[in-house]
Amino acid sequence: MRNNKVLTKLHNGETVFCFKSIYAEPDIVEMMGYLGVDVIWICNEHIAINPEKLKNVCRAGRARDVDIMVRRAFGNYDDLLHPLEMGAAGLMIPHCKSAEMAREIVRQTKFHPLGKRGVDGISGDSCFGTISLDEYMRQANAGTFIMIQIEDVEAIDEIEAIAEIDGVDIIFIGPADLSQSLGVPGNFKSGKIRSIIRRTVKACKANGKYCGTSGLDYNYMKELIAEGVRFITVGSDYGMIKKGVTEALDNCYELVNPTLKSYLQGRRKL
Repeated sequence: MRNNKVLTKLHNGETVFCFKSIYAEPDIVEMMGYLGVDVIWICNEHIAINPEKLKNVCRAGRARDVDIMVRRAFGNYDDLLHPLEMGAAGLMIPHCKSAEMAREIVRQTKFHPLGKRGVDGISGDSCFGTISLDEYMRQANAGTFIMIQIEDVEAIDEIEAIAEIDGVDIIFIGPADLSQSLGVPGNFKSGKIRSIIRRTVKACKANGKYCGTSGLDYNYMKELIAEGVRFITVGSDYGMIKKGVTEALDNCYELVNPTLKSYLQGRRKL
């Protein structure tokens, strides 16, 4: 089984920078791997993904030695099991509101002695059954990470208890939904959220876990790193395509029709 880059970097005291692929295309994932990306976030919470396509995304990640982290809501038994068996290096579970819920997530995603995950042992994550069952279960426990998202006010007072749970690796503060839950929608850097991030960093350090959140911009990332955040999301294929096309189009019209350039910039703000 391949080495988990996220866990290796975190255990070595390094900061992990995660890119997001909105389009979940295997070619984009493979290209990101060639460019040196360590971990790619695939959202299967807000975006429906065909299971075969998700399997190919995980396969592309294994081919280019890049960790694939799948965000998927906690619900049915197989919701979290399937991405793991496809070879996802980690799971991000949104809207975890309690330590009880976090413990159940661990129970379903980790093998004995941490949990009671269902055993198959012939899929992509087990090198298609080419390693012994004991070794597979041991490596699967040690080589996949579980990230719990804090996105609701109900979860704030559960942070310390969640950080104490064996099998939880990263606690991620989701600023978008959390800002809404706190009554400050869209204020991703509000004092309330910054305070929760600092609280999470403290709880994680006390229990050998790691705090993550969204980077948002360069200066904010510098502040987060200084405060002890070790997993930071930094950008997406959607955002990069949008920015690249916008800048290229503006440059083209600057050459021939600056008035049209101003018109286009105005429409983008509507």
